[in-house]
Amino acid sequence: MLWLLGAALIGAVAAAGWAVYEFRKRKSIEKRLRNLLGSDDWESALRTLIHRFKQTEESTRAQQAFLAEVSHELKTPLNILLGYLDTLSQGAWRDEKVLLPFLEKSLAQVYRMNSLVQDILLLAQIESGGWLIQVEATPLYGLLEEVWSELEPLARRKNISLRLPPLHLRDISVEADPFALRKVFKNLLENAIQYSSEGSVVTVAWELSSDKKRVKISIQDEGIGIAQEHLPHIFERFYRVDKSRSRQSGGTGLGLSIVKELLDAHGVSISVQSQVGVGTTFTFALPVCA
Repeated sequence: MLWLLGAALIGAVAAAGWAVYEFRKRKSIEKRLRNLLGSDDWESALRTLIHRFKQTEESTRAQQAFLAEVSHELKTPLNILLGYLDTLSQGAWRDEKVLLPFLEKSLAQVYRMNSLVQDILLLAQIESGGWLIQVEATPLYGLLEEVWSELEPLARRKNISLRLPPLHLRDISVEADPFALRKVFKNLLENAIQYSSEGSVVTVAWELSSDKKRVKISIQDEGIGIAQEHLPHIFERFYRVDKSRSRQSGGTGLGLSIVKELLDAHGVSISVQSQVGVGTTFTFALPVCA
């Protein structure tokens, strides 16, 4: 009889010990959940975990798609470059009529790859938090003159002129990162030139808000325009309305996505209006320096 009581006692002690272990384990899990998710509500925690898993899966898919696009974009100029250099190495370099054009075309592909790599690195820096905006008083007109002087040779080849803001608005300074704003102007103006017809005009305008605290900036071209179904996608990475034409012009397909990222970093949105055969206008607003 005593051995039965002993066995029962041992069983009870074991059950109690197991219950204490399970209780502590549960509390430990709840504590970890509370620290990780800010809640020990199981249903809420599970919903949060499922949401995070989905976000992770979507992020992974987006990264894979981005890497595939980058590989494709780099492969095209690299193959072209290898073709030119292979032809030259097989003896074509001896022909002066072939040597210089092939070297120039090879160099153009190197510039194209370098531009793509620089754009990718900038996007990576922005997303990782490695690039932070440095807001300061930035003169709009001075920045525009600097960017246009860099792009003027490209515009001159197509006989495209620039229409500037009126004199009384040329002394406005905005609160912005000068590097970022310069990149925004350059990408938008470069697009305007590339997709404008010969002898057309690119217009840069800005106007003060009624309270004079913000300035609305617009860049307008008289180019081929963008069909309405493409407008919601033009700020996506590597999205091209006309892929063959864009690649021929040397574009990386990242220019507008970089513009959006840089303006987003300022807490500023950008809008676009376009009509096929008439032209395109990009508009955004920045705070004016007090």
